[in-house]
Amino acid sequence: MNQFSLDYVLLWYNKNILLSIGVLCFFLIGCATTDPFAGLDEWKAIQSKHFIVYTNAKETVAVDTAKEFETFRATALKITTVPPFEEPYPVRIYLFKDKKSFEPFKPSENTAGYFISGKNYIALYAIPFEENPQYPIVYHEFIHYLISKHPAKIPRWYDEGLATLFETLKFEDGVVTFGKAQYHRWLFLKRHAKWIPMDEFLSDQVNYQHNKGFTHAHSQAWALMHYFLYAKQDSMDKLGRYIYLLNNDQDYDSALQVTFGLTPEALLQEVKNYIASKNLPYSRLRIDNSLVDNSHSVRSLKADEAREVIQELKELVDTFRDTE
Repeated sequence: MNQFSLDYVLLWYNKNILLSIGVLCFFLIGCATTDPFAGLDEWKAIQSKHFIVYTNAKETVAVDTAKEFETFRATALKITTVPPFEEPYPVRIYLFKDKKSFEPFKPSENTAGYFISGKNYIALYAIPFEENPQYPIVYHEFIHYLISKHPAKIPRWYDEGLATLFETLKFEDGVVTFGKAQYHRWLFLKRHAKWIPMDEFLSDQVNYQHNKGFTHAHSQAWALMHYFLYAKQDSMDKLGRYIYLLNNDQDYDSALQVTFGLTPEALLQEVKNYIASKNLPYSRLRIDNSLVDNSHSVRSLKADEAREVIQELKELVDTFRDTE
């Protein structure tokens, strides 16, 4: 299965706290045989400004992971224009040293990484010598977390489209590549899709958990956001105006006409024409190092503390498995 495929599962935990777990596969529940509490003396806590990494992986790998997420957070805030905010508690990252160590904490057999939004927990395993396939889904889910901090009401298609765009984000030598086409989505939309009517799409009458015909709501949301970002120079400014009007009780149809001079049907045709192009643009941004706080501290966990920390994640996963 393609590593970018998504399946979202909702579960209720404790007093109706809704948690969303995004995973990299369809759910095939399996039974873990690895002792989840083996090697408690290996666990450390790496504390950065906005994250705390609990890990039994090598310290250098864990520190790099903390830096990766600090850079991603700074980049995402810059691109999404979500106003700066501070969480009372840092986002918690569980970084397991390998697949075997991660096994007891997987909500499904083929899961490589997930984000629990209700608790702001990320769980994944370390792959130091190859491209990490967990990051796309974690980036996707973390964008939902950031958008939830925006004071305005954001349409679901905007939220899902932007999150899907961030799945291909890459860092290299201080440069961020953002917005590269996801070829499986792009080619599917060009060749096989039956598009969802845009009035239905803009009014958020779409189920993002299932396909509709031969298209997929995430793919169309990605296409729409890509169009707004790159098709015309002033589209994002107009989109900001569109969101403002929606938040001031204007319906999506009239807001679209006022800001873009388009009907939903005309917008759909423009997006189709845009996606039919031979090439799609993308962005390369140099990130100012001053925007990223890479300061961190490292401490070893005592066995009791390590057990308590990972027991909480284990209970969440077990509750999910029982629900499934």
